[in-house]
Amino acid sequence: MHRLLASFLLGALLLPGLALADKPGDQRAIAGMDTGRILWDITIGEPDRLIARLSVIRETYDDMQRQGLEPEMVFAFRGGAAGLIARSTDHLDIEDVSTVRHIHERLEGLLELDGIHMEACSIATRRFDLEQDDLLPGIHLVGNTFLSIMGYENQGYATIRID
Repeated sequence: MHRLLASFLLGALLLPGLALADKPGDQRAIAGMDTGRILWDITIGEPDRLIARLSVIRETYDDMQRQGLEPEMVFAFRGGAAGLIARSTDHLDIEDVSTVRHIHERLEGLLELDGIHMEACSIATRRFDLEQDDLLPGIHLVGNTFLSIMGYENQGYATIRID
């Protein structure tokens, strides 16, 4: 019985790694690239949807590294997403607070990675009466993320909308 349990536990630990090893590559699309530049245009204001997207964004970061690309990612928070990046959760509906705290943890984890920069649109944060000191540490307030998107695209970033 102990051997069966040990085999099951070992398999459970190894399967995620095996699945990653068997994951298809993107060689044709990334041929000749050393760096992957993505601007995540984040407007999604529903916490449950945003947390799911953050998992995919992290997987994308890991996939880039796995395939030999150096990730350079910019997160541009605007629209309803601006209300989810405040340090305080006092302005939220009580049923969203736990999920938003998980979002904050995920964002903090992403900010610890190399090549990650996050900014918030001051036009959007005005809706929520938020200033720089009200935002999560590591998220920088900018004047207008439409200008950020334009500028980063001119620097070679691909914009991917998260809405």
